[in-house]
Amino acid sequence: MHKQPSMEVSCSVDNCKFHQNNYCFAPNLQINSKIGAIAKTSTDVQCDTFRLQ
Repeated sequence: MHKQPSMEVSCSVDNCKFHQNNYCFAPNLQINSKIGAIAKTSTDVQCDTFRLQ
């Protein structure tokens, strides 16, 4: 069985339902590229885990 990664994830989006004290408390994260399979910069990706409070 594979162990799942565990890390602190910083977040500055106050109106996300998973935001608490500048950290993300989502049960999992989904980060996707906005331009296809290969992102070249951080602006090419988005957090699809975001849920409006």
